[in-house]
Amino acid sequence: MITDTRSQGFGMEVKRRIMLGTYVLSSGYYEAYYGKALKSRKLIFDTYKNIFANHDFLFLPTSPTPAFRLGEKMNNPISMYLSDLFTTSANLANIPAISLPVGKSQDGFPIGMQLQANHFEEDKLLSFSKLLLNN
Repeated sequence: MITDTRSQGFGMEVKRRIMLGTYVLSSGYYEAYYGKALKSRKLIFDTYKNIFANHDFLFLPTSPTPAFRLGEKMNNPISMYLSDLFTTSANLANIPAISLPVGKSQDGFPIGMQLQANHFEEDKLLSFSKLLLNN
């Protein structure tokens, strides 16, 4: 069942990221990568803590580019990773974030912006998101 789920239930990009994570956590690379990643994560966490001491939300791009066609960048993993660049900090800091559609590119592809809030402020985040989308 696990083999079927992992081979049929996940796309190529998810499989690629699982393999990369497995490699990084392997015994020979654990301290070289994971230890440094934990230190970086703490720095990101502390930076957000300082920001939210004075601000309720951060409003940032979701991606460095507008959306692209489904499957368009599958042969370019670096491009795929870069499209997640602006959303990973919220995950690393364990803060709530939501991506909102704010318009379309000249080619008609959606442009997203993300709204990030402080820890345990999901209600404020969702209420403000609804307000933004209704105006």
